[in-house]
Amino acid sequence: MPKILISNDDGIKGEGLQPLIKELSKIASVFTVVPEEQMSGTSCSITLSEQKKACKVAKDFYVLKNGSPVDCVKFGLHMLQNEVDLLVSGINNCPNMGHDVIYSGTVGAAREGAAKGIASIAVSAAEMFCKEYDELAKATSQIALNILKNKKKFKNSFLNINIPKNYKGIKVVPLGTNGYNDSVETSIDKEGNFYYKLTGRYFSGGDNKGCDVYFCEKGYITITPLSVGQTDFVCLPKMKKFFQKNTEKLAKMEKFLMKLKAQN
Repeated sequence: MPKILISNDDGIKGEGLQPLIKELSKIASVFTVVPEEQMSGTSCSITLSEQKKACKVAKDFYVLKNGSPVDCVKFGLHMLQNEVDLLVSGINNCPNMGHDVIYSGTVGAAREGAAKGIASIAVSAAEMFCKEYDELAKATSQIALNILKNKKKFKNSFLNINIPKNYKGIKVVPLGTNGYNDSVETSIDKEGNFYYKLTGRYFSGGDNKGCDVYFCEKGYITITPLSVGQTDFVCLPKMKKFFQKNTEKLAKMEKFLMKLKAQN
């Protein structure tokens, strides 16, 4: 029976967790490691300077105290000796589309799995603060089943998936663009210590025709393949040429200055 490692960034109280475990347990042996608390926005952060306590709450189910989603994945892979067929991160309680994938702990956990050579998916509800996860979990299970049959195709990449309620079908699309009216709330306590809190609301997707934001709003499950490698291969040759040219100029200038110094 295949093995699936489950994690998330919403923690043990995440409403999408139990429905996901229930559905994936029908197709695989499931091992779950999640943060104790809400860890949204932690991206690929890891803990290096201190130990984290792993608490067993049920068979094949652990909670990592003060651990990030990537910490959870690392612990899970260690416990399973990296013998995992698929990593599923989610189901997140709100969308992860466009620029969200940079900050998302849900996506960060899937990226970590892919970096270890494991087929991995990040799954999110396409509506804000979703309350109904049963159908989303069933859709995730069907997608997972297809990946398990073809997992060799997912080396060095992973899938970012957003699922709307009453979905019409599936679209494999690129990331779109989303904007937030970021703002900062500030306060000062009695001792004069300064505090800040990030706030903001989604306000515009920009021109997203053909992208994840567009199709999710149209009622489709969106699947976006993401790469573990982050090199910009389009820009790479341009930068090589640019720095080679400027390095040659700098070398000539240094040679000229050395000659002037020697003459003086």
